[in-house]
Amino acid sequence: MKITYLKTIGFRKFEQEFETGLYDVTKIIGKNSSGKSNILYAIVWAFLGTNLTGDDKVWLGNKNSDNCYVELKFVDNSNKEHTLIRYKNKYDNKENFVTLDNKKAELEDLQAYYFDKKLFLSILNPSYFITKKPAEQKELLDKYLPEIDISSVYEKIDETEKKYLEGIPRNITEYIKELNSNKKMYEDKIKALHGKIEYAENIVNMPIETLKKYEKEDELSLARQELAFLTLDKSSIDKTNQEKVVIELTNQIEQIQEQINSLNIKMQTGKRNYLIVKNEPVSQCSLCGQAIKNDSKLIALKNMKLELEEMFLRKTKLEQDLIDIKSKLSVEKCKLYALDGTSEMEKQKQIANIELQINNLEQEKSDIEKHNNSIIIQQSNKNKAKEDIRMFNTQIHENETLIKNITKAKEIAQKLYIDYIEEKMQFANQYLKNVKIKYYSILRDTGEIKSDFIITYKDTELKNLSRSETIATSLELSNMFNKISKVNLPLFIDDSESCADYDFIGTYSKEGQILIAEVEQGQELNIQDSYAKEDTYPQVA
Repeated sequence: MKITYLKTIGFRKFEQEFETGLYDVTKIIGKNSSGKSNILYAIVWAFLGTNLTGDDKVWLGNKNSDNCYVELKFVDNSNKEHTLIRYKNKYDNKENFVTLDNKKAELEDLQAYYFDKKLFLSILNPSYFITKKPAEQKELLDKYLPEIDISSVYEKIDETEKKYLEGIPRNITEYIKELNSNKKMYEDKIKALHGKIEYAENIVNMPIETLKKYEKEDELSLARQELAFLTLDKSSIDKTNQEKVVIELTNQIEQIQEQINSLNIKMQTGKRNYLIVKNEPVSQCSLCGQAIKNDSKLIALKNMKLELEEMFLRKTKLEQDLIDIKSKLSVEKCKLYALDGTSEMEKQKQIANIELQINNLEQEKSDIEKHNNSIIIQQSNKNKAKEDIRMFNTQIHENETLIKNITKAKEIAQKLYIDYIEEKMQFANQYLKNVKIKYYSILRDTGEIKSDFIITYKDTELKNLSRSETIATSLELSNMFNKISKVNLPLFIDDSESCADYDFIGTYSKEGQILIAEVEQGQELNIQDSYAKEDTYPQVA
């Protein structure tokens, strides 16, 4: 596109009509506040209806005028001439209009020549793009850079690296985000597992009391039997038979006791004779007095020992029988006592005492059972906690392996991302000389690649550039956008006197139309064809 003619009425500095031709290389010379920037404002407003930042709410008419009018003549990329007119009334929007070649023009009609509002402002007003946030800059550049098939970049990595990626990531940045998310998820799982291990270890290290044994089972059983007997109907018991039972049990006890006493005497005598035979050098028979030979002595000792052991076993059995019969006797005596004409009041008192005794014994037994059950549960929990610790450690190892694989996959994906960006940027880099654009930065602490958008001029970041370097940077970027989008809009170089060492005409005049604004002290606004020897528009209204 080439703009050949500009006319304004009531626009910004120019209250009256102003018109000028514009050329392949147009120089716009004048003192400060002479209206140089009006040329750029008028072109932008004619196409977009906005100021240089894209704001369409700002009134760009002259402060003394109620109407604002701009007329442009331009030649499009097909070499066709057009006339664009935009008119706006300060108070009545119904009077506003935009025409293209004498026909009412809609937004779509104008976009056919500049594609996109942000693109138009980034090319025609170089300072627009560099003042945007990196995310907005990246979004606009991505829109006009050609799409690169990630498969072509993927095929350049080796087979081992491909296995880690498990296929071609169609969206590398999203894939890396997903890997980061998965890595954090597994790290959180490990952290949670360590917390579970700590909790389980507390259970394992918790001291456990020993089990208790209830040793009053016999006492409880006798009390229950006595209570059961006392609560029976007295008339159903034959007192005589009961006395016989008691007498019989008493006799049995006496007989057993006599047998035990007899065995004790025999065992003492037998033990004494055993020791005499064993310790005497020449033993004699205790009955006949004859000497006993050694072989016979050993046999005799063996027999004496066996006899002693048999007597001991009989005695032990008799002692146990004695305990059982005595216990039985106690019960039967209780029954007999109950039949001896005990008064009902005494009987009820006796029942109450036994019931209290039973309750106390049962409560003691219940407390011991609860205590033991608690210990059994604690021991079960401790065993489970040990098993859980083994399981949690296994899970931690599995998650650490997954993190290791994810970390490797991320390294490869980041490498793939860099290769992809660099291949994509080759298309834009052919139009950049001193300016470089990086889509990523590397974090110092971790070495991790972070999505970013960094503009540098001769390896210096944009924020650290001088005024002249900033202008040079913005023009390189404007020209780059012009080329990759193929929209071919004019370039506007403002404040060119700050860049005296830059040959903008030699650099950009062959690329398309350029407009160069230059401050000259005391000079009224002067529009020149840079290739003409004389001023073309030395004076303006």
